Amino acid sequence: MRTHENPDAYVLADSWKSEFYRSQPYLLSRKEIDAFFGSAAELQTTSPWRWQSVAFFALMHSCGLRTCEVRRLQLQDVDLTAGFIDVLWSKGNRSRRLPLNDQITAVLADCNRISRQQFGQHRSTFFVSSTAAPVDPATTGVMFNRIWNQAGLPLLLGGKQPHPYSFRHHFAYANIERWMSQGRDINAMMPYLSRYMGHATLDSTFYYIHTSPDFMDGYATLVKDSQGMIPEVGFE
Repeated sequence: MRTHENPDAYVLADSWKSEFYRSQPYLLSRKEIDAFFGSAAELQTTSPWRWQSVAFFALMHSCGLRTCEVRRLQLQDVDLTAGFIDVLWSKGNRSRRLPLNDQITAVLADCNRISRQQFGQHRSTFFVSSTAAPVDPATTGVMFNRIWNQAGLPLLLGGKQPHPYSFRHHFAYANIERWMSQGRDINAMMPYLSRYMGHATLDSTFYYIHTSPDFMDGYATLVKDSQGMIPEVGFE
């Protein structure tokens, strides 16, 4: 209203605004991840999730993708010959090309082979429902919980709960901890991770990282002087 020259407009001071609290993510353990994918490989269902579940969640785990980015992957976005995926029109229109290792490429190839046998060319997205339509957002969470429960993994009655996005959290802090154990320059690596994950700023990346129980001691040092280094993301 003040922008439109209304002199009587009153804007509350910042002191009246409620604080924003980020929710703390559920930190997946290696044991939980192994049990989850073991369960996903043996999922008993008549839907395409029987052969899609490992590939779907493996992409989130190995590439740190958002759930919506995996759901929206088109057939032409997945190049199994060259070994990369194109994540197009993602959050904030930050498209990016991500390389795949041989293991995840093989998993996607198996998934694609069975989907082609079942649906032929009548699917627009790489992952589909029983009607060859794109995967519904709610179904992803339902299938995650089904796989989790089938693996016999516990669910807490209160507090943080595991969900598909937990794989993206894990991707972020697992990479940082690996670089720290290798003695890599974390400040130099952070912009690469930020670009790979499709973040608008390094602050978004640090949000995921600082949740790691082994990372807090070095967090303040890493944040200092980390701005302004945004190199291009390559395949190395």
